[in-house]
Amino acid sequence: MKKVLIISYYFPPMGMGGVQRTAKFAKFLGLYDWQPYVLTVTPKLYLASDYCLLHEVEKAGVKIYRTGTGELETNGHKVVKFKNDSNRKLLSNISQTFLIPDSKIFWKSSAMELASKVIEENNIDILFATAPPYTDFLIACELKQKYNIPLVLDYRDSWIDCPNNFYPTPLHKSKHKKLETGVLECADKIVTINDRIKELIHLRYPFVNDEKVSVIPQGFDPDDFEHSGLLPNKKMKISYSGSFLNYYTPKHFIDGLKLAVDKFPELKSNIEACFIGTFPEQYKQYIEQLGLTEAVNIVGYVEHSVCTKLLAESDVLWMMINKSERSDLHSTGKLYEYFGANKPILACVPEGVARRSLDMHGAVILTEPDDAQAIADAILSYYEMFKTGSMPKPNEQVTGMYDRKRLAGKLANEFNLLHKNEEVNA
Repeated sequence: MKKVLIISYYFPPMGMGGVQRTAKFAKFLGLYDWQPYVLTVTPKLYLASDYCLLHEVEKAGVKIYRTGTGELETNGHKVVKFKNDSNRKLLSNISQTFLIPDSKIFWKSSAMELASKVIEENNIDILFATAPPYTDFLIACELKQKYNIPLVLDYRDSWIDCPNNFYPTPLHKSKHKKLETGVLECADKIVTINDRIKELIHLRYPFVNDEKVSVIPQGFDPDDFEHSGLLPNKKMKISYSGSFLNYYTPKHFIDGLKLAVDKFPELKSNIEACFIGTFPEQYKQYIEQLGLTEAVNIVGYVEHSVCTKLLAESDVLWMMINKSERSDLHSTGKLYEYFGANKPILACVPEGVARRSLDMHGAVILTEPDDAQAIADAILSYYEMFKTGSMPKPNEQVTGMYDRKRLAGKLANEFNLLHKNEEVNA
């Protein structure tokens, strides 16, 4: 088998959405004759853990190399609680003021040392780096220059235009642009999760030709949704998976639920709004103040395998994307997990790539993120369909496009093309 070194600071047992894409690529690349070697960290503190996902990639034969010392914790006690979102954002802004490109820059030295050892001992054929953090890209470029190995960069988010980035001065932004210019010149191939990020790369860096950038979207693993024997719910279960970070908020959905219950009081005892993921304390209190406790189930954070089962047991899935200057860039991984669950969706999203993907779904009601009345109307619409057994069915031809096995095959094909060119030029 040909060999690829995957450089990914975020990797299981770290949990949450940032690890899913890379872990699933690693899981499935072996089906296409590419043996993955993963360079990552020995995590000390992190926001969520997912040991089931770690066992999944280990079972697939993925070879994992970790910088740092100590053993992985198996009981998850290193997980830390979420800080208040405004405080977390402040700390992030302070970090971005002094650390460029990001706070993981201190990982670079130890990552280079271990990566060099892995490359020399295993005759690696391709380098694959995924970001954020963008330090992953810097490590990969230095390795390419050192060993002359083809390099593929994977943009899980935009760099300069990422809504979460903070530039305290024009000099900071200029420094980031210089670093991004360097990695784009260094890379042999660039992969992005959507067309909008690809477009922005071309607009900002005209030297990057169209053939150099490919789109491989987020997706879902069909293995995660092989749940059988699910019984119909007595209450309509409408679920959200994920956490409320970067000013994402459940407030408008809660307000919509309140309006719906006020209009049809029977709804309160016949609906279960299920929140899967870390849930802000202030909104627990808000739910109590509105008298909605009976209609809400706050599950909390669970490992990915449990989360997908809860999604499969739901009747409707709710998602939102916050309105922001760059909300058109978001194609959140949660959306494609929802596709895998094969359920109707209530999507509170602004114009952008996510909304365009949803247009083809076939079983979706779309609203603006902050329109509580439209959300209430959507909840009531779905409730009427639930009572009459007439819930819409998603277009499986569309959702099937986001099967992670298929997407890993597309990535393997990009690797094959670079490897073939390398052999021709050798």
